[in-house]
Amino acid sequence: MPHAGKRCCPAQSSCGSAPAESNRGKASQQEQTDDEPLLPDHICENEAERHEWRANVLSFIRDHVDIKETYRLGADDLAFGELLPDKPGWLDQEEYEERTKVGFQLERLTKTAAEMTAAHFAFAARSNLDEA
Repeated sequence: MPHAGKRCCPAQSSCGSAPAESNRGKASQQEQTDDEPLLPDHICENEAERHEWRANVLSFIRDHVDIKETYRLGADDLAFGELLPDKPGWLDQEEYEERTKVGFQLERLTKTAAEMTAAHFAFAARSNLDEA
C-alpha cells in the first residue's frame, strides 16, 4: 500500500492499472507538495506489481472456490487475503507494543543483571583490598 499522504502519480488508480503507470512520467514537480510527495519510481513499480499479484490471487481463489461448499477461514487466512478492514492506528500500535514489550523487558533485565554483576565484582575487589 502506498504510504498515507504519498502517491505514485496524479492519476493513480486503486489497482495500479496501465494508465496510472503511464501517467507517472507526466507528473511534474508542481504536482508534488510537502503534504503529498510523489513516491520514487521503483516503489510505484513494486506497488503496481503487488496490486497485480493480489488481483491474480483473488482471481485464483474465485476460480477455485465452490459456491456450494462451506470453508473455515482463520485469522491468518483472512489477513493473507486482505479481507479484513484496516485496523485503527491506535490498535496497531497497541499490538506492536504488546509484541515488543517482552523484548524490552528482557533487555532491561539483562542490563540490570550486568550492572549487579559489575557492582558485585567491584564490591568483592574492594573487600579484598581492605583485607590486604
